[in-house]
Amino acid sequence: MINKFEQYKLNSIGTMTKGELLLTLYDEAIKKLTHAKILMENKDFNIARVNLKKCRDIFNHLLYTLNNDYDIAKELGDLYRFFNSELIKAEVQNSVEIIDGILPLVKELRDTWEKADKIAKSDVRVIQQETK
Repeated sequence: MINKFEQYKLNSIGTMTKGELLLTLYDEAIKKLTHAKILMENKDFNIARVNLKKCRDIFNHLLYTLNNDYDIAKELGDLYRFFNSELIKAEVQNSVEIIDGILPLVKELRDTWEKADKIAKSDVRVIQQETK
């Protein structure tokens, strides 16, 4: 049986727009990367690996759900594969430096998607107003 908190989370995810869901995935990846970095700095490599694996799962999900009808999908796919490759290196080498190298890129990509989502939402509102 699902507890009330789990039910709330499922309902929240079910009502998100695609943009909101994408941002949530990026936020979670950033959180896992940051947590893994802190854990590595404190020599807790086993738990750090768990966080890096979860982060790779997020990028794999993003990779496999790309819409290849758009030209940008190839570049995003390459970027997600690069992130995963770096995460594997960070895991094998217990390297905070590798995490430090990709964390700003993930944050920048997340911020770019946030701007794109805001533009898309404002465009929808303009179209809705024009059709009234």
